Amino acid sequence: MAQFNTQASKDVTLVTAPSPSDLSPLEAAIMDACNEMHEAREQGDAPGAARVRTLLMKLVGRYDEADAEGHPNSAWSRPNQRALALSACGEVESAVDAELMALKYADTPRRREISLGNLADRCIRLGRYEDAVRFFLEAREASPGSVPVMLTGAQALFLIGHHAAADNIFASFLDRPEMLAPHTELTAYLDCECRLREMALDLPSLRELLIRWKDLSPA
Repeated sequence: MAQFNTQASKDVTLVTAPSPSDLSPLEAAIMDACNEMHEAREQGDAPGAARVRTLLMKLVGRYDEADAEGHPNSAWSRPNQRALALSACGEVESAVDAELMALKYADTPRRREISLGNLADRCIRLGRYEDAVRFFLEAREASPGSVPVMLTGAQALFLIGHHAAADNIFASFLDRPEMLAPHTELTAYLDCECRLREMALDLPSLRELLIRWKDLSPA
């Protein structure tokens, strides 16, 4: 299953999938419910969030009962989906525990990338920045060209004070103008990740990247 997360705020993660057609029916329902939870939490709608959490836990339970709906590696996919739901609900420590279980069964570079990238993102949300950097470095080994991994890693590096290393990541994107086309993973992060705008005050390559995207982006 293809997935990546773009953080819409420091506490809420927007869930996306580059290939929605690859999702099983329950995976698609879980993704939609995660984003409904994101909206409820963003709006401070506690009753709505409680309702969606109940729905999410039912969906995850059904996914477990269906043994991941024929996923080729259900031992990885079931805790991965549970972690996704828990993370959307703001239960980040529990999401980390579930994703660590998934990581044990990640049998391909792509699955390792997903689990390690998710762990890096969630450790950032918990303020565990050194752990986030460690998971980022492992994810980069699994998938050196992953944009979500590199951007999550840049944030982790920035947050532990390694500004030059973080800026080098954004400098590498400046040499690849095709990545600033609309609807790419990079531009999704530039549009949705509010922390990048804060980081740009200290990172010249990121600042230039945001300027270029603003100049190129559709009105």
